[in-house]
Amino acid sequence: MTPLISFRGVGRTYRPLLGASVRAVDDFSLEIAAGEVVGIAGPNGAGKTTLIAMLLGFLAPTDGAISVGGLAPRAFVERRGVGYLPELMALPSFWRVDNTLRRLGILAGVPAGELEGAVAGGIERLGLDEHRRKRIKALSKGNFQRLGLAQALLCDNDVMVFDEPTHGLDPLWASHFRDIVGELRRPGRAIFIASHNLDEL
Repeated sequence: MTPLISFRGVGRTYRPLLGASVRAVDDFSLEIAAGEVVGIAGPNGAGKTTLIAMLLGFLAPTDGAISVGGLAPRAFVERRGVGYLPELMALPSFWRVDNTLRRLGILAGVPAGELEGAVAGGIERLGLDEHRRKRIKALSKGNFQRLGLAQALLCDNDVMVFDEPTHGLDPLWASHFRDIVGELRRPGRAIFIASHNLDEL
C-alpha cells in the first residue's frame, strides 16, 4: 500500500549568511499510511518543527524527498488542504474567538454554507462557548491553545498535523486531546503529532 505521507532520507541544513551551517534534520525516513496516527518526540531544537515545515511545503529539504498523497507537499496542501496546529500561532489580539474561527475557516476553504456549523462545532468541541466573544488578548494560554485546536479541525482534511498540541493545556484538556485524536482517526486519514514529550499524549 502506498503511504499517504513519505519521508525518504530527508535532511535539512540551514546556511546563514554569517557563521557555520546548522544541520537541523539528518537522514530522516518515515512512512505514514492512511488510517495511522504517528507521533515523534524530542526536545526543543531536535528538528521537529523543521520536519513539519517541510511536510507542509514551507521549506524544501536539502536532501531526500517528501511526498504527501503522491504529490509534492506544497501541491498537496494547495489542492487538498491540511488540518494544522502550529507550535506558535500569531493572531491579531483584538480578534474575537468566534470571528477568528470564521476568518480562518474562510481561508481554509470551508464552504460558505458550512462555515457557521463548522465554527459552532469547533467551539463546542473545544469547550470555548463561554469565551466565544472574548478577544484573543483576554484568553489564557490554555484557552488560546484550544482555539488553535479548534481552527485545525474546521475542515475535514485527510492529513492532520499537530505541533506541540498539548502545550499550555491543563491535564484535563491534555487528556481530552487524546480523545479528540481517537475521534479523528479514520481509514483515509493520516495524523502526525510532534511533541517534546509523547507521554503527555
